[in-house]
Amino acid sequence: MEREWQLGKTLAECNGYMLDNEIDCDVTFHVGDTQEVVRAHKYVLGSRSSVFYAMLYGALAERGEIHIPDMEPHTFNCLLRYIYTDNVTLSGDDVLAVMHAANKYAMIGLEEKCASFLMQNLTAENVCSVLESAHCFNKEKVRSHCIEFIKDCPGAFDAENFLSLCVECLRQVLLLDDLVLEEEEIFQRTMQWASVQCHNLHLEDSGPNKRTVLDSCLYCVRFPIMNMQFFNETVCKADVLSQKEIEDVTRQMSEVKICQTKFCVRKRRGTDQYSCKRFSYDRVDVRWARKTGRIDFYVDIQIILTGLLLYGGHQTNSQLLSVYAALEDSDNDKVLTDVTKQVKVQPETTIFLLKFPRSIRLEPDVRYSVFVQKDGWESHWGDAGMASVVTQDVNFYFLTTYKSEQTNRARGLIPGLLFTKGYSSDQNQESLGVKRKLEDTVQYTAC
Repeated sequence: MEREWQLGKTLAECNGYMLDNEIDCDVTFHVGDTQEVVRAHKYVLGSRSSVFYAMLYGALAERGEIHIPDMEPHTFNCLLRYIYTDNVTLSGDDVLAVMHAANKYAMIGLEEKCASFLMQNLTAENVCSVLESAHCFNKEKVRSHCIEFIKDCPGAFDAENFLSLCVECLRQVLLLDDLVLEEEEIFQRTMQWASVQCHNLHLEDSGPNKRTVLDSCLYCVRFPIMNMQFFNETVCKADVLSQKEIEDVTRQMSEVKICQTKFCVRKRRGTDQYSCKRFSYDRVDVRWARKTGRIDFYVDIQIILTGLLLYGGHQTNSQLLSVYAALEDSDNDKVLTDVTKQVKVQPETTIFLLKFPRSIRLEPDVRYSVFVQKDGWESHWGDAGMASVVTQDVNFYFLTTYKSEQTNRARGLIPGLLFTKGYSSDQNQESLGVKRKLEDTVQYTAC
């Protein structure tokens, strides 16, 4: 140990030094399955946590060495580091465990740091886990943030963690009126969720059992807006609806003027996809050897960008070809969403659609940039580009960017954008009629 090690150190640095070097520690913990030994100071722990104070100084204070079997050593050390220094280093691998530890030992400040980290680092793969944790820890701000993220992120339904949602969290997701996902896909993934729950409860994976575990979630699936062929060939055979419900939904689909159904009959607004095309005409008779393009743009109202219109090419012979596309915050050079995909484009196809795995809400008057790089074909291209285009009452403004070598406002690649108008993020969902009564009484709706 250094002599006069306290010199030049802050209070937090001195505390951290004593913890790291186990100076005058007076309490020993055995942590995790491995019973790793961790030494600390009663005074510091008790001064920062009411739970540790009760554990170490209360009427029923523990004597001798203390065992903590329900926590990994790394997590416990992160907790101690925050207690001693007010600082912690979090990662996507440990943040949920650290938040659980912070909750257990009443470290509100650490909980808030974990919550902030989670909200800033949501992905399609982890958002359902974070939503479930926010529900367990009663973190309403985090929960709301996750719900907003899922609205624009169809990839969340494909993530493994979706299958681990509790029934209440699943219901919150299925109630969303502007999911950017078709109802048929929502149904199929919901059935997979139900199968997992049946397995966990040691129930037969049957239609009636799936209906039981789904409970009120079943009424959040909008059967009347499905494709009739899909409903007849897939939903009816799943055996999760009663014969009466099947008849009611079928009558609704057949456009009977007044029908009886418990299910929402309004299409989710997030599935109303529109396209904004920026060229007056396409060049299909001249080869365009350049394979990258970038164009900047902004809009006058909030929309949700779901993908791009892209040009096909000459003599592609229907083979799989690679394309990379990205949406960026132009001012901050930050990639907001991107996709690399193998696409199969027919030789005669001039334009095809490429969707992003995560849709992005675009704010008005913010400059964005879309970038495309193609591999393996010579592309068609567009000409007579327009500076502004109005589509579905949305004004799009296109600008040439100095970063683009081959595409500008007047000509080049990237013929257009795919978007949905959705609902504004602060819209009251209940005012939209999303929440519906789930009692056994039949709801009467106009078709």
